[in-house]
Formats: sequence, structure tokens, C-alpha cells
Amino acid sequence: MARTFAMKVYAATYWFLAALFVYILAVLVLPSLEKSPETKAFLPLILAFLVLFVLGAALATFLPSAARRRWLWLGLLIPPILFLLLNAPFIPYSLTHPADIGFTAVMPLVVATIVLVVAGITAYREASDPLTAPRSGTRARWAVALVAGATIGAFATGYLASTSGGSGAAALAAAPTTTGSLVAEGTKFLTTSYSMTSSDVLGLFVENKDSFAHSFDIDSLDIHVQIPANSTVALAVKPNGAGPLAFYCAVPGHREAGMAGTIDVS
Repeated sequence: MARTFAMKVYAATYWFLAALFVYILAVLVLPSLEKSPETKAFLPLILAFLVLFVLGAALATFLPSAARRRWLWLGLLIPPILFLLLNAPFIPYSLTHPADIGFTAVMPLVVATIVLVVAGITAYREASDPLTAPRSGTRARWAVALVAGATIGAFATGYLASTSGGSGAAALAAAPTTTGSLVAEGTKFLTTSYSMTSSDVLGLFVENKDSFAHSFDIDSLDIHVQIPANSTVALAVKPNGAGPLAFYCAVPGHREAGMAGTIDVS
């Protein structure tokens, strides 16, 4: 039995995922190793999944009996689905923040995995019953168009968002009466304490020296500003009265890593 179109789409999508992991390594992981030692813990995991994706793509492409091994097409779905589940807490943030460089990896990853599941189920049915193969061509072609369009759209959206400065909330809302600077590096805020009076307006320049996005958030003042990778944004902090103002980075896991502080307002 020759490979059907759905099986070819499955193999091509697997190769795409392998290439996407090379992109993740080159753009997201390796540049942050020196600044963020915590990233080293993820390096073996990324490399392990890269090996699994290359192996899966090779089996789907070159194994002579693959077209007859119906469970192969379902079994090879485990690595991409498992990787999505392991990163489930971070996926919603990246998908809703196009200026985050992670968007250009997460969006294609999610769409490609969906395409892989559809193609894998179709290939499983075709291997079980070769007579169903002619009916799957249209769906497989739609799958190819979907993953290609989503990938191009993800990179274009991420690029446009990052070059436009990310969040539109970065502009100063009021003329500052005092200024300060905050540096984010190595998934940490290098300064975690500021002081000001309730009559002041703090003009804060937040510089992100990491190769991935952060955010600056003060819930009590409804301040939520994204700080794209390797960029600086200016924002205004205008207190409603005296008392501490807690600020933090809303990216999952970053607050716990040390991206939080307090502005003491007297």
C-alpha cells in the first residue's frame, strides 16, 4: 500500500515541527542561556523532543511498512501532544501577546499539532481500510493550507507587533514629576523597591535585556504593559493615594523567578 496524501501531510508536518524546534533552540533558548541560568534546565528537554520529532518524521517518511502500520500514525502523536501539555500554562499568554517572540513559535506549534492529529487520525483510518483513502484528499489539502497560512500569519503578526513596540499602553499617561529606571535581565527585575509621594507621577523606563518578552503590571492601577524582547518602554505610575504598590511580570513563572517588587507611596 502506497502512502496516501494524508500520510504525506503527516510526515511533512512532522518535519516542520522538527524545524520549529531548531528555531526555538536558536532564537528562544540558546540566546538566553548566559542571562538566565534557569533556561539551562530546559535545554535537555528541548533537545530530547527535537530527537523525538526527527525520529518520528523519519519513520513517517522512510519506514517501508508505515502505510500498513495503522497504530504508528496514532503513536507518533504522543510527543507533540505531550510537549503542548507540558507547556500548557505558558501557551495562553504567548497566543494572546503577539509581540512576545514566543508567539512565533507557539502559534505554529499549536496549529501544526492540530493538523498532525487530523492527518494522523485520517492516516489511521486509511491504513485500516484502504478504501477510505480516496475520500481523504480534500481534508488533507485543507490541512496543508491551514498550517501554512497559520505559520505565515504567526511570523508576520509577531514581526509587526514586535517592530511596532508591542503594547499600545507604553505611552506616558501623565507628565512625570520624578523618573526612575527598571531593568529586566535573567528573568529578574534588578531593582525591586522604589519610593515616591502620592502627589508624584513616576515616569518609569523599563528596559528588557532578555531575548524574550516580559511585562510590567500593577493590578491596583490597572497598568498592564508588555515589554518586548531587547526593548525599552516608558510608562507613568500615578498613585491613587498612599500605600504600597506591588508590581510584577505577568508572564507565567516569571513572578516566581524574581520579577516582582514594590513602590512605596508616602
